[in-house]
Amino acid sequence: MQSKNLTKGYLVVASRKKRFYTLAINLLNSIKDFYPEAKCCLVTEERFLDESSSVADDIIICTDHYRAKLWGMSKTPYDITFYIDADMDCAHEDIKNVFDELGDNDLVFTGLPRDRWYIFRDTEFTGGTFKLCGAVCLYRSHVPLVKEFIEDWFYYYDLQKNKEWWPLDKNGLFDEVNYPRHLRLWDQFTLWWLSEKNEKYKDLKINVFDNDLRWNCWMGLDLTRHDISRSDVVLFHYSAQVDKSDKDVIFIDY
Repeated sequence: MQSKNLTKGYLVVASRKKRFYTLAINLLNSIKDFYPEAKCCLVTEERFLDESSSVADDIIICTDHYRAKLWGMSKTPYDITFYIDADMDCAHEDIKNVFDELGDNDLVFTGLPRDRWYIFRDTEFTGGTFKLCGAVCLYRSHVPLVKEFIEDWFYYYDLQKNKEWWPLDKNGLFDEVNYPRHLRLWDQFTLWWLSEKNEKYKDLKINVFDNDLRWNCWMGLDLTRHDISRSDVVLFHYSAQVDKSDKDVIFIDY
């Protein structure tokens, strides 16, 4: 697809707790440090806004939904969007080149290969294996089917978390043998279901970044076990290393 004249920008979502907002502002500032011309959208609750939000070029107001990130992803003002979890930090000038990674794909994620399972939960289950990580997502937001995919990601996750939707077994009951009930917590499951099982999206080109650890390097990873140098990482992901309670934010020195 030709993307020459399409707008491109970065999107970060912060809802529910003020500390997520603080983390998001930190992330946006780190992007601008390496790429001052970056167009950045902040999706957040109105009650959090203060003078620090001026780092964002665009602001969209959301609710305190548990997965406002998915709602926000569908509301992006850009034609091509790079979504980034708020608890990440930019550490490399190549952030400006991320849009080149899209190629002819519709959506690009980072992966969940077996050699990283030691830091992830519930990667493998009876009915399948998670292959995509939703912490970052580069996507063609101007393509109607891609937008519907993101909207369905939010819609079905909301239903599954509220126990109103789940894959059915041959008897028409919620299939909790192949898809154990604890997986309802994860929007990761919804992403897996839509990309692996939903016929509507079978023609979407969904892929994983080349050298994907550059774009989502979890702080829990032992980098001596992986083919990447710390100096090559574009985005570090604090995740479990950040206390997500309502205390003052403490950033980790990577």
